[in-house]
Amino acid sequence: MRTDRLQSPRQRKTIDRLARWLTRAHGADPGWDALVLDVLSVGRDLRLQVREVRGGTTSCHPVDVAGRRGAPRRLVRALQDDYADLVDGSWLSAALLVTVSERRWDRPGVELVLNYTDEPRLPAHAPQRVAAEDWRRHLLRYRRMDRKIPGWLRQRLTEAGLEVPER
Repeated sequence: MRTDRLQSPRQRKTIDRLARWLTRAHGADPGWDALVLDVLSVGRDLRLQVREVRGGTTSCHPVDVAGRRGAPRRLVRALQDDYADLVDGSWLSAALLVTVSERRWDRPGVELVLNYTDEPRLPAHAPQRVAAEDWRRHLLRYRRMDRKIPGWLRQRLTEAGLEVPER
C-alpha cells in the first residue's frame, strides 16, 4: 500500500471530485470523523463501499455502481487510468480517506491510498472472489513489467487455466 503519488493536476482534480461526491452523496449526518471509500476495481468488476467513522464506531454501506455512467464509476475508472504506467500497471484497490480535523467541515483532509500488489480485501456486502478472467482483463488493460505481477495473482490465473499477460 502506498499513498497517492501525484503526477498531474488531472489526478488531483479527479481525487477532489471523488471526495466531493463521497461527502455529498453519502448523506452522512454531521458529526462523522472520517468517510472512507473502499474501491476494488479489477477488469469489469467494480465494488465500492463507504466506511463511516464516528467516534469509536465504524459502519459500512455499499455503493450501487450499476449504472455505466454514474459518477462514482466514471471517476474511479478515470483515476485508475490516470495512475497507469508501463512498469506498475495500475492499482488493484484503493481507499479514499476524507477526514475532518478539529471539526473543520469546510476543509476536510483528503488522502488516497493505493494498492498495486496485495490481494484486495473484499467489501463486506460483496464477499465473493473476483473472477480470474477479470484479473486477466485488468492485466491486459494495465500492462505491468513481469516482475511487478504479484505471485498470488499469477497463481490465481494459472489455477484457472489462464495465461498471464506479461510485458
